Amino acid sequence: MKVIDHTPLIDEKGQLSLINRLKGMLTYGYSWPAKLQAQEVVIDQLNRVLEKGYTLFRNQRLGSSEIIVPLVLIGPAGIYVIEAIPLKGVYRARGDEWGSVIDGRFQPDPVNLIVFTARLARAVQVFLERQGMKLAAPVEPILIAANPGLHVESIRPNVRVVMFDAIERFAAGLLTARPIYSAIQVNDLVDRLEHPRPLRPAKPPTAEGAPSPPAGPDREEPPSKPPEAIPASRLQTILHAPQSDALIETAQQRLEEPPTAARQPGSPPELAFENDTSPTVFVRKPRSPETIASQSRPALRRRRLFGLTVPQIIVLAVLVLVELCVLIGGAILIFSRLQP
Repeated sequence: MKVIDHTPLIDEKGQLSLINRLKGMLTYGYSWPAKLQAQEVVIDQLNRVLEKGYTLFRNQRLGSSEIIVPLVLIGPAGIYVIEAIPLKGVYRARGDEWGSVIDGRFQPDPVNLIVFTARLARAVQVFLERQGMKLAAPVEPILIAANPGLHVESIRPNVRVVMFDAIERFAAGLLTARPIYSAIQVNDLVDRLEHPRPLRPAKPPTAEGAPSPPAGPDREEPPSKPPEAIPASRLQTILHAPQSDALIETAQQRLEEPPTAARQPGSPPELAFENDTSPTVFVRKPRSPETIASQSRPALRRRRLFGLTVPQIIVLAVLVLVELCVLIGGAILIFSRLQP
């Protein structure tokens, strides 16, 4: 199995330093290191069974948008969006409900992983269809328990739930399933996800009586304006918002509309993948210097020192001050005991 990893802040050996760990927690949430560890567990289990012909994307960004998918598995059996669960305890998945079970009582979880994973899968499907790919089956969302101490009571959930001890059985089932994609189609899907084709903007209507410019191979399209970077604090605005389904459905309808069709007044904003920006951030894909210079100028202006923002510098300064106080107190205590 081929693994394409776009996780930021990790070194060449896949390790996460203390500074990068703190920076990642401040940028992507305090549970970010646990999510990365859960992804590593799931990748290791899948890699034991899956053979050549399957490709796993880790923290892949959809085009030039800020939608980041934790794990995307592409192979002859289909396309799967996987969310690795680092939790432990007893949980219940019923329909689109997700929560913990404490003393026999169901308590909804603040983050609905079922809805979150289903919307990610829908976003990946819309993105591939907008890239011109004809999918033989919908993209399937899957929740995989990365901790053996997690037990999920599944009652007809909207997504597939795989326990820790069933990961290898799930991977073996993919190998024996009826293939719906050929090797060439799998390679095309992988290439479109990793290197998406830029979408041409809709041509403005020409005035009456004015001849339209001739179309031909020698005609050059004007470069589109690069999208601006979206701050990471707007993580929940699409995938956890009630109107996110409408945004994804609007993007799906654009596939069937002509390029010059205008959006009706009052309709929800469209879910953009290539030419527009999207207010969703999970993990940012590492970018080349040219891409950073063209797409992330506002973000670069907000940085102060060593790529850290002001809140991150304040937190690090507090941690350093606390450590210095502890060292000074320890030194004073040692010297006081050594003196007669």
